[in-house]
Amino acid sequence: MSVGQAEAAVREAGGVRLLSTERTAPGEETLSRLRDIAGLPFVRGPVVALGDVHWKPRMETPSSTATATEGEIVLGLSSSSQNCGMTVLSTPFGAEEAGEHSFLVRLMTRIREAIPRSRREPIITRDEAIGFALGGAAAAGRRYGLDPAVLEGIEEGGSLFGPGGADRDELLSAVDEAALEKGRLSFAFIGGGNHFLEVQAVEEILDQEACRALGIAPGRIMVMFHTGSERFGSDLGRLYSVRLKTSPNRRRKYFFRKIPLHLMRGRPGLSSAAARMGYFFSRRPYVPVPADSPDGRRLALTLKAAGNYGYANRVAVLDLILRAMKETAGGGTEGFRVVADLSHNVIAREAVDGRELWVHRHNSVRLRPPSAFPEGSLYRRIGQPSMLPGTNRSSSYILLSREGTARTLNSADHGAGRTVELFEERGWCRPRPERRTLKFGYGSPAPEIVTHVSDEGIEEVVSLLARNGVAVPAARLRPLAVLKG
Repeated sequence: MSVGQAEAAVREAGGVRLLSTERTAPGEETLSRLRDIAGLPFVRGPVVALGDVHWKPRMETPSSTATATEGEIVLGLSSSSQNCGMTVLSTPFGAEEAGEHSFLVRLMTRIREAIPRSRREPIITRDEAIGFALGGAAAAGRRYGLDPAVLEGIEEGGSLFGPGGADRDELLSAVDEAALEKGRLSFAFIGGGNHFLEVQAVEEILDQEACRALGIAPGRIMVMFHTGSERFGSDLGRLYSVRLKTSPNRRRKYFFRKIPLHLMRGRPGLSSAAARMGYFFSRRPYVPVPADSPDGRRLALTLKAAGNYGYANRVAVLDLILRAMKETAGGGTEGFRVVADLSHNVIAREAVDGRELWVHRHNSVRLRPPSAFPEGSLYRRIGQPSMLPGTNRSSSYILLSREGTARTLNSADHGAGRTVELFEERGWCRPRPERRTLKFGYGSPAPEIVTHVSDEGIEEVVSLLARNGVAVPAARLRPLAVLKG
């Protein structure tokens, strides 16, 4: 492995803490937006911009960032789809038995058929949808009969509600029936855009002890997939804000749904109605909602419900993957394990340098230092695992947290795809035609064969995290086959 050929640095200017090298430094337009965010009166501490930082069109906040506020929830500082995230699954299969072309075609065909691009009819009931929003991964695990041990790698235990859970009636007062129906129709989905499901082989072990503890071995087949709360979370995010990415026609539809949700439920009176108009109907990109107000608590409940739905959705996708693998290769349920399941769009109350702050992440994962875990626990010993995907034409990495996460609001990059693409555009990596990935889509049952590029791009991002003590690489994975919507 040759990470870190460029000198990694942390620069602070204009309220922005930027992890970058000369080759990964963001453009002036992105930096200007980050400085604008840092200058907002409710932002506390520097805005963290990680190595893969970039600004997607029609998004309020650049990707690979983390921003903290003291007492406000600001939906524009994260994605409208809360708990968009990724799962990495280890399997009992080796590349020598499962990495052959014919096996991959059979497996990906089964997965493609089991996880369609869209559905006309829901596959879960209304009560199940409510149960998943309240119960998260555990509720989905019970629904699909999965061994809880398989799901132990899911962050937060797979639920954002405390031990007492949430009140069903409070949840139903904060969502509408259309949101629940959208959730039912998009459950057990991967989705489109940059969402994917990738079958990978472990090509290099960089931390022997940690990989043994996590069930990662040389040549082992892994599955990494990217999905989240899908239309349920996306819908809730737009019911509680006005997003730049929402078309004018859809904005009008949301406006008429918002009226009964925000103005005809809950607290009566003109003052409360005026406050809700300011919070949830405003077109300003960054609208602070006081977290300890009735409206803030209601908003926080929807964030947690969407988060739980994301965990449950990934468990449902996991069940379909397990079924497809067992049908293709035979065998039982032994040997499968979630190595990591992390959200990368989340707004949550967290302890930061001894203060309780609201951390808003946009396309960055929450990564706690080893010292944050109990004495004697696995993560205390090896660090918290996370995933760093590249593209389906480059390697991905399994990372382990280190104590330097305190410098990044306990955050790390959720991927390095933009950096890989940038390096290829600028000629900083080379073609690897001897390496290939089978790329499956929904338009045709036959896969496209795509050739690889070398790994300088993703290694640059790994280097930034490692040299700044945020996370270190434990294993490198090579893509074999991918399904993209």
